Amino acid sequence: MKPAAIVTGATGGIGRMIVGRLVRSGFPVIALGTKSAGLAALGEETGCRTLVLDITDASASQAVLAGLDVGVLIHGAGLLGPQVALYDTSDELASKLVSTNILGTVNVLRALVPPMLQRDRGTIVLLGSICATAPGTGPALYSATKAAMHSMAANLRYDLRGSRLRVGEILLGRVRTGIHEQLASGEDLYSGFECVMPEDVAETLLHMLETPPSVSLGTIEMMPTRQVVGGAHFSKG
Repeated sequence: MKPAAIVTGATGGIGRMIVGRLVRSGFPVIALGTKSAGLAALGEETGCRTLVLDITDASASQAVLAGLDVGVLIHGAGLLGPQVALYDTSDELASKLVSTNILGTVNVLRALVPPMLQRDRGTIVLLGSICATAPGTGPALYSATKAAMHSMAANLRYDLRGSRLRVGEILLGRVRTGIHEQLASGEDLYSGFECVMPEDVAETLLHMLETPPSVSLGTIEMMPTRQVVGGAHFSKG
């Protein structure tokens, strides 16, 4: 029997696709998010179990998640926000980004990793972004939060050395999910571009889960073939 999997950010474009794909592959799935109506619809559509939880609430996260018997964590919850420079980021936006993308990740890991470690089995996959390692590919503070997640994934692998727990991270390029509307840049970031699709992410994630237990796929950079990062900008003046 396959282990139970919990998917955070389950009502988003990628999350919904992951939940459906895992259910079809025989995983008992717990879909987690903050939008009760969206979760209810997802539950009816896929047959998954649903949980409404704000992961920025540390005590609630511990109370709700720590008792779950899950062998897989897919952490996709996160906030992008508008395309603004770091020095133009408002207090409210800064608080939301840090609370959700960094502290929310910490809260989820603190609740779910110790029971996995006690059972000495489990797979953890964090959905990150190329913004974590490539300056200029996303809003500054969002990129910083994804850099924090990238560091957490690497250090979590180190902390779990000697155990049978696997830690993976997918650094995503442009995925056609609609989340880029949060950028409010006025650009159409999908039309005419061959983006990665949510189902592509779900298939890659399933491959990570179904590799032999002795094999861990650590960091995967997943981007559209025509999307590249790199180079330098040099302005005159």
